[in-house]
Amino acid sequence: MFKNYLLLSLKVLKRKPFYTFISLFGISFTLMILMLVTSMGNAMLGSNKPMTDMHRMVFMPTVERFTPFYDTLTVVDSIVMTSGEMRYDTTYETNERGRMVTNGPGSFHFLDNNLRDLEDVESYSFINSNNHADTYLDGRKVSMSTYYVDADYFRVFDFNFLYGLPFGQAAIDEASKVIVMTDKAAKNYFGEASAAVIDREVEIGREKFRVVGIVARPLVENEATGGDVLLPYTTIDNKELASTTLGGGFLAVFKAVSPEKRTSVIDQLAFYADNFSMPPDQDFEKLGLDASTYLELFADRMVPGDSQNTDPSVWTVFGPIAVLLVLFLVLPLINLINLNISRVFERKSEIAVRKAFGADSKNILYQFVLENLVITFIGGLIGLILAFLIIQYVNANDLLGITRLAFSFKVFLYFLIVILLFGLVSGILPAYRMSRTNIGEALR
Repeated sequence: MFKNYLLLSLKVLKRKPFYTFISLFGISFTLMILMLVTSMGNAMLGSNKPMTDMHRMVFMPTVERFTPFYDTLTVVDSIVMTSGEMRYDTTYETNERGRMVTNGPGSFHFLDNNLRDLEDVESYSFINSNNHADTYLDGRKVSMSTYYVDADYFRVFDFNFLYGLPFGQAAIDEASKVIVMTDKAAKNYFGEASAAVIDREVEIGREKFRVVGIVARPLVENEATGGDVLLPYTTIDNKELASTTLGGGFLAVFKAVSPEKRTSVIDQLAFYADNFSMPPDQDFEKLGLDASTYLELFADRMVPGDSQNTDPSVWTVFGPIAVLLVLFLVLPLINLINLNISRVFERKSEIAVRKAFGADSKNILYQFVLENLVITFIGGLIGLILAFLIIQYVNANDLLGITRLAFSFKVFLYFLIVILLFGLVSGILPAYRMSRTNIGEALR
């Protein structure tokens, strides 16, 4: 029975080529765009290497120093008449009117001396990501972003090492001239990213560093993982490490023991900032540690929110996106349902004849749902091929800059679910209506 329904479905598609083309175009284009959007969302916000444990991470990109200004407001609670005189029962409220503020990455001295003993933290890393280097090889200029990191950096972030290994604590202690490169940086500098690059030298500034590892370039690059080359932080300018000011060039990333413990880490940082005694040589009175989850950090970068609470930015960014995605799915779905109703209505007499010869409503319903699933699957396959070709083109030409698209098991699973839902929802209503066809009226 299923085979007969399948063969009939394929023959029906040839009966009305124009309807078939419109249906396939609508399905394939919609699912292609959905696939691209899902791939981008997965690349930017998914748990991909080197941020597989993203849901356990707390980012602290800035250290804020500020001096608040206050206003005293008079509040009249009540008015009473005493001995013929009007008296006012008043209170005074003091509220913050504004603040003089400066913020930016913290100094290594501050992070090293104050934020190494937080509870519920499995590992952490202090990263300097504010550097770029121009180097020359065979007359070619190669620009690279240089990240100075500690050995624990490779415990917080699980980079995919294609060749070689990360440097360890011994390299940090000895300030060894070693380097880890991304495959893209290796290709730009050496012309290849292979095992042959290991132990070759890269000139950074006036010093030469030995390559000990090559990692796969992340799908998305941010202030914590966007380095072309990774070097031991002890090889940075000593002035950067010796500075005792609060501000500097380092950000901190903490990996909690579990996703639920991220709140504990953020609360500890907030408590420490509230109780921090500002050194007398500072021009500010109070300290703020801007700690947040990656999702909050991403939203705040898109739409800056209140420095004390980034949650409104999360809703501001992802709320409209969710609404647009729903509309993008619903509108083509409604058009597809209307198209299917028109297509099925033309076969009213065929359905009446089948019912006259004994076919029940269930058989008719199964047939039309299967037909719609077949055309939806074909359209989905076309959309999948188009999305794959576009992703390859976008990645090959770096059209999205720091973001690259990629297929994953999750994206493919979402894609199959969407195909199934499109086929069922757009086909079941027309099929149900036609399965209820009155034989006498249809034959007339």
